This record gives sequence, structure tokens and C-alpha cells, in this order.
Amino acid sequence: MEDLVYRGIIIKQANYGDAHRMLWIFTETDGIIKAVRYGIRGKKTSNAAAFQLFSYGDFKLRPSRGEIMTAVSADVLDGFYPVSEDIKKLSLASYLADITYTLLGEANPDKRILALFLNAVYASSYKEVDLLKLKAVYELKLMSIGGYMPKLDVCSVCGGVGEYFSPERGTLVCRHHQVAGDTKTDDALVSLMRYISGCEDRKMLSFTVNDKALIERLNKITEKYVALHCDAEFKSLAYFYNIIEI
Repeated sequence: MEDLVYRGIIIKQANYGDAHRMLWIFTETDGIIKAVRYGIRGKKTSNAAAFQLFSYGDFKLRPSRGEIMTAVSADVLDGFYPVSEDIKKLSLASYLADITYTLLGEANPDKRILALFLNAVYASSYKEVDLLKLKAVYELKLMSIGGYMPKLDVCSVCGGVGEYFSPERGTLVCRHHQVAGDTKTDDALVSLMRYISGCEDRKMLSFTVNDKALIERLNKITEKYVALHCDAEFKSLAYFYNIIEI
């Protein structure tokens, strides 16, 4: 079969056999696809850096009769090496990759989510950005794009004043209709959530918050929102929190 070229970023990887590596490449045209790079973990392998986690570029893949293609070569456009060289940035990027893969699945093209992920990795690599801020913004923006845009106006049950955020409903609720698991909000928190979920993707980090406690509260809401609607617990999230406390 003829080799095909896909532009994308390696979003996930795993060792395969004694010397090989399985790659999940988030591509522009076909979504997340699987390919194996044979012999990459061998002593005489060449071009190994091109097939590292978060490597972005043009990947030449050879189709097979099964779902898994063979990675032939890669022309790297950006290796995002500052992420790989910083354990805190790497742990966050790995978590963002996990939730993206879980929400989107394989073979579901979504250029907007791909651009969102690339922007997050780029910001982590080349900008001075607070990692907790980046985490919460990405979580909320991903959910908003992925079909879980929160409704942040009035209580979704009675139309009263929304004082709590319900991650299960994705809405505000009043004190009379809040249940266990809902989170108390205030004007500052709701305003921030409205901005993030509704702004242009490229402006998602274009705000300043000097209140560290507000960012921490936002994180608790957004990560709960992700976990609930992805129906998953992420080991990479626990690892990220362990790392940033060091």
C-alpha cells in the first residue's frame, strides 16, 4: 500500500514488544490514529527524537490490513522540548492529553480540539503561564467545545439566583436545588467561567487573576466536571498534583 502523510502531534505512547513503540497521533484529517514505530527502542535506532511524546509534524505512515499503521518517517515541525525537559510541564501535558483522548476517542477528527491542544502545549513550552491556570482553562474549554458547554446564568431548575455549580447538570442551581457534589460559587468565579467557556479559543489565557485561591477553586470545579462527563479517574491528574507540590 502507498504511504500516507498525516500532520499531527503524538498525544500518547506505549512500549510495544521488546524494541517497538505504539504511537497515538492526533491528526488534522483523521483524528487520533494508531501507528507503531518498529525498532525505535533498539540500540541502533535513528531519528528517535522525531517519535517522542508531543512531537508535532508530518508523519509518513504505511497502512496495513488492521487498524494499526506503521510509522515510516517524520518531519518534525516542533518537538516542544521545553515540556519534555520540565517534569511539571510534562505531567500537566500528559494529563491534558489523557482527558483529550478520553473525551474524543480514536478516529474522530476535530480540528478545533487539535488546535486547542496544540495551543496548550505551546503555552506550556514557550510562555510564562501558571500551570494551574492552564489546567483549569483547558479543562473548561475542552468540555465546552466537546459538547458540554456549561450554562452559567440562573438556576436551571427554577430560574432563581444560581449560587452553586452542578457538574452533573453543567448548570448553576440555587441553594434550594443544590445537592451533594455541587460547588458554591460567587460572582468572581462565575464571571471567570463565563469568560473561559465563551471566549475565542486563542484568547482563552488572555486574562489576569491575582487571587490564587480563585484559580484553585476553579480547578476543583473543572477537574470534577471533566471526570464526571468522561466517566473516568485519571492517574495522570494525581501524578500532576504530586509533582507540583515538590
